[in-house]
Amino acid sequence: MDKYKELIGLFSDVLEKSKDYHIAYIYQVGYVSVIGLLNQEESQNLSMIVDKIFPSPESMAESLLCNWRWQWFYENKELLPRKDYDDIRKLDYEVPDCLRKQYEQDIRIWKEKIQAVLQKED
Repeated sequence: MDKYKELIGLFSDVLEKSKDYHIAYIYQVGYVSVIGLLNQEESQNLSMIVDKIFPSPESMAESLLCNWRWQWFYENKELLPRKDYDDIRKLDYEVPDCLRKQYEQDIRIWKEKIQAVLQKED
């Protein structure tokens, strides 16, 4: 299995919960992140744009981890000082003390899983 597919599998639960972030494969382009809304009942795109083309599995991994951060942010939004972020990675520095230990542990686990995939031989 290639690293892109392994990363998608690793984040499958996170991707399932995501309403507006998706990974797609476009022939002769490769893997991309797609932003937009999908009408689940009709399996039809309501509006979608290609956000990023992933030139490497590392770039996909970073994007998937950012998507996980966004979902964590939305789940814990009432406990956080900001209402939104221009760069979700800033969340790492603003997690309240009551959530910090669990958040840092979760991020560490995700990074270890990502490293395990990226370090595999092709």
